[in-house]
Amino acid sequence: MSTTLERIAAWSTALRFEDIPDRVVEKAKLQLLSMIAAVYAGYPTRTARTIREVILSTRANGRSTVFPQGDRSSPTVAVVANAAASMALDFDDYLFLGHTGHSAVLASFAQAQESGLDGKSALLAQIIGNEVGGRLGASVVLGPQNGQLWTHLHAPVAACVGAKLLGLTAEQTSHAMALALYQPPFAMWPGFMGPDSKLLSAAFPARDGLLCASLASWGLTGPLDILDSEIGFGQHFAHHYLPGMFTGFGQAWVSDTLSFKIYPGCAYLDSILDALFENMKQFEAVHNRPFEPADLVKITVRTSLLSSEMNHLSTLSSGDPCTPVRINFSIPYSLAMGLLKGKLGPLELAEEELDQCRQELQAMSEKIEIVHDWSLTLEMVEKISDHLPLRALLGIIDFRKILAVRNEVGRQLGTTLIPSPKDLLRIGSFLWARAPGLVRQASRAAANGFGQLSLERKDKQAGEFDLAQADFENMPMPFGSEVTMQLRGNQKLTCKVDIPLGAAGRDQAETTGLVRKKFRDLASPLLTEQQVERALELVSDFENLPDLAELTECLCVN
Repeated sequence: MSTTLERIAAWSTALRFEDIPDRVVEKAKLQLLSMIAAVYAGYPTRTARTIREVILSTRANGRSTVFPQGDRSSPTVAVVANAAASMALDFDDYLFLGHTGHSAVLASFAQAQESGLDGKSALLAQIIGNEVGGRLGASVVLGPQNGQLWTHLHAPVAACVGAKLLGLTAEQTSHAMALALYQPPFAMWPGFMGPDSKLLSAAFPARDGLLCASLASWGLTGPLDILDSEIGFGQHFAHHYLPGMFTGFGQAWVSDTLSFKIYPGCAYLDSILDALFENMKQFEAVHNRPFEPADLVKITVRTSLLSSEMNHLSTLSSGDPCTPVRINFSIPYSLAMGLLKGKLGPLELAEEELDQCRQELQAMSEKIEIVHDWSLTLEMVEKISDHLPLRALLGIIDFRKILAVRNEVGRQLGTTLIPSPKDLLRIGSFLWARAPGLVRQASRAAANGFGQLSLERKDKQAGEFDLAQADFENMPMPFGSEVTMQLRGNQKLTCKVDIPLGAAGRDQAETTGLVRKKFRDLASPLLTEQQVERALELVSDFENLPDLAELTECLCVN
């Protein structure tokens, strides 16, 4: 019987560009634009400059490009510099479930340049990377890390990307990913939420993945059962490992859920900022003048567990709260900057800008209250679950494992895990409709105690879990939030946003326009107008480019 890695490698090796739906190809091209824009956004920062200079001091001969200044080096050097810049202001993309762009896009572009391949080959590898990375993140979603702390996905993503572009066999590809997963990074929150170390999150793993592909091309082998073994990857990276997520390749495309950030910062901030700026727009329409910080008495943000927990983790980091990295994960500081400047972009997060308004930011942030709202958390889960074979998934969850880590999770999340009686009824109704077996397990645990919980793990009515049954094409990425602004004169403005701008579930034409605008806005200070417009044309026709030379020239400073 083949291993999970061997099955993934067989699929990725056999996949042709013609097998990919057009809608997925179009989203992947937007992802390329968004990631290059993220590189441009991070390029001027002190931290990205430092990493770029250090890694370029080790440069080897090669044809891969460090953007936007155009230095040429090996793919492994280029991907470190580019991924560090794309991470600097957290201006990347995301999908179900992971932030794959740092490796899927930047590693495929670098390796395709090195190998002299065409746009179709680069795009094919990029999409394969998304599909593998999204599933790897989903397999450990019930674990101690989340989102960009899934740094371990970038090495196998870059490995399978490199393998595809190097023309490796299925056997070699499986070993490339096995080598990449042999010693995966386990990033820790203190190094991500505040210090400069955050910029290394994808840079080194992506580099190592490309190296693993090259090693496999020379016959080096790795542990092919690393995703299946009882002492393998899943046991170390998840409280409850979900290997069933490695299904549905070629039938369900996680790339359908690609979502693009309109503001620099964590994705969980996006709907909150959308609501803030809509409130400010309403204020201007009513009062015929722009909103002024002096108009504000207090802001209350009601949001989901993901957003409130992100904000909670940001408060645990030591050091200066007025740095770009800290603000990227702080709801009060991101909102405060938006209030003071009327917008939030890379220029507002420049270190010199932050130094000038430090006291104002601190004072404004103290007027902002964050409240976890269980109804918004449940709304998010319900909207996503409508497009997943959730009953089958919940049917294979071992309730004992969830209970076993309840104290650890509770210490991390604090009181945000305590729902109201009304919310408990809604949770119970939600679970009973989708996984009665799980509810029965919970009831037995409540009645008989944890030690008496039945050994039976599976809901017999649930059926086998298969991601092929997921409807990713129509799945939204809803991070609902409500922002209420209490103003002087006893006035109040409230706005609720369910799906943030740029996210899956929004109008596709709207998203396309926003991503193209993001690229224009961030490329224009560096490139000529002719370069920017020509780059947009070339990316729109990316799959038909005979090579990446002209596009690369358009993306680099003259």
